[in-house]
Amino acid sequence: MTPYDPFKQSKTKPKIEEVIPEYLTGDNKQRALDFVAWLRANKMSPAWKITNGWSNSSRGILYYIRLPLYDSHFRNLKQSDGIAWEKSWVLTPYLHHIEQYEELIIKENLQDFILSGLHYCTPCPHRFCATEKTVFGNTIKNLCKGDLYGGLALWYVNPSETELIQLKRLLKLEKQARSEGFN
Repeated sequence: MTPYDPFKQSKTKPKIEEVIPEYLTGDNKQRALDFVAWLRANKMSPAWKITNGWSNSSRGILYYIRLPLYDSHFRNLKQSDGIAWEKSWVLTPYLHHIEQYEELIIKENLQDFILSGLHYCTPCPHRFCATEKTVFGNTIKNLCKGDLYGGLALWYVNPSETELIQLKRLLKLEKQARSEGFN
């Protein structure tokens, strides 16, 4: 497998579906392709932003997809985590208005899923990254500053089918909150 040429990407701005097969295999590849098809069908299409990075802007960045997860920003990630970072993808939803649908999250029992996806600050090129946020009434320290994009920093690496169902729900809730004019 040959990695997709980053210089070519900056000129061609490829669709994510063209690049996924260069890095992912098996069920992980199929889940990523199916999820991208779902995004497109639900008017949340990913647009190329940077090498191996796609996002959707809907009154701010709605989500960000990175593929694969091994560039210089992420070299600090431990290989011992059991993840082959060079064959991975990460979905980062930005929940700008989580407080608007927090009751639904609790009613649908999604709060543990959200808490499991919190991305904590690790040494990275961005200085002064760590922040403190209140999530479901709990103050959580040392979180990555996801509010750079206006939302809570969540990371889901190689999401399972079950996780993708929950992520789809969260993206729909966030998109609806944004369309209702919450700022």
